Amino acid sequence: MSVTVLYTAAHGGFGSQGVPLGGGAAVCDRVVEEWTRTQPFAFRLITPAILGASAPPGSQLVHFGEREYARFSRAFERAATNEILRHDPSRVVALANDVSEGPDFAALGARGYRVYTIYHVDVVAYVAAIYLRGWIRPETTVRWYPRMRAVLPAMARLVWEKQEASVRYSRGLIMPSEGMRETMLRCYPWCPPEKTHVLPWGAWPGARAGDADGLRKEFGVPDDAHVLLTLSRISPEKGQDLLLQALFEWEQRDDFPQRPLWLFVCGDAAFMQGQWFLERLKHLAARLRKTRVVFPGHVTGELKAAFFALADVFVFPSRFESYGLTLLEALASGLPAACLDHVGARSVMREEFGAIVKPGELRPALARLLADEAERKKMGEAARRFAETQRFSDRAAELATILMAG
Repeated sequence: MSVTVLYTAAHGGFGSQGVPLGGGAAVCDRVVEEWTRTQPFAFRLITPAILGASAPPGSQLVHFGEREYARFSRAFERAATNEILRHDPSRVVALANDVSEGPDFAALGARGYRVYTIYHVDVVAYVAAIYLRGWIRPETTVRWYPRMRAVLPAMARLVWEKQEASVRYSRGLIMPSEGMRETMLRCYPWCPPEKTHVLPWGAWPGARAGDADGLRKEFGVPDDAHVLLTLSRISPEKGQDLLLQALFEWEQRDDFPQRPLWLFVCGDAAFMQGQWFLERLKHLAARLRKTRVVFPGHVTGELKAAFFALADVFVFPSRFESYGLTLLEALASGLPAACLDHVGARSVMREEFGAIVKPGELRPALARLLADEAERKKMGEAARRFAETQRFSDRAAELATILMAG
């Protein structure tokens, strides 16, 4: 009997709009692309278009505040769940690309649907790391939540209750790193480890030969300049402020490079605290006197490849990441990298590709990398070789196998 996969994705279907929806949206687009090519089974993507006239465009979605986003998540949850319930549970598999924005896991599980959840972000761990600043471990918040539920805002249910329901009622949990899996099992010790699957997404083919000369002319970058690049959504967890602060400290020291230093902060403000954070970054950049900082906005495709080709070092200063999609893209382009030490970086980064450091060590790491061109070239070549072994097409095929094995 043939089975159809119903793939729900609150951030899916916006690829042509060029908005900074994040890694989950990028993975969804690539999975759809791969499965359309390989056709492992029939599948259908369920996106916000199901909301009809009330469906927000991507440009609006990324600027929702907390309450607006919570309302959107609940609306999509209801619509996606109702659509799945129209199908015979023996004839479909439900795949959720999101957790807080996902379908009603309990309702589907109670009716016998086979549900799988892709975890791009462990939302509980994210809240503990960013909103609670790491003062409380994620597993502690899970234990406390039932007692605190009455005094927390209703949107907290989209974090703790939705994630627990996903873990409880999903047949399989797909996670991009072993570190995320370990955290999840600490939070939910009753979860059978065998239903967790670690699936690092790898790199997808992209334009390798970017037009660095075109960017040099466009922005007036001197030929002898050192160029640093960071590329991600503008949001507090991405840590661009840590990079700007490290550069400010470096400018006060005698070992600041004599050659011009340029920094491109590629990306645009998105989601709850994005716009506020972008203004903070511009304020921090204005303090710099020896570093030229440019905010080119959201970049994709050939333009992204051009920035990779222009840069000497890719900087990945995120405070919290479950995986390092953009980091792996940079490594695939042959760029050495400097990144903060966290679960997402460790799933991708190796010391032979650059530097993995604590926040206070970012400045000396950049100094070491920029000081030795031959070593940077060696690191970049090692990074490219590694990235070539991490093929997204293989991961999409593995995901298809997991869905059909349940």
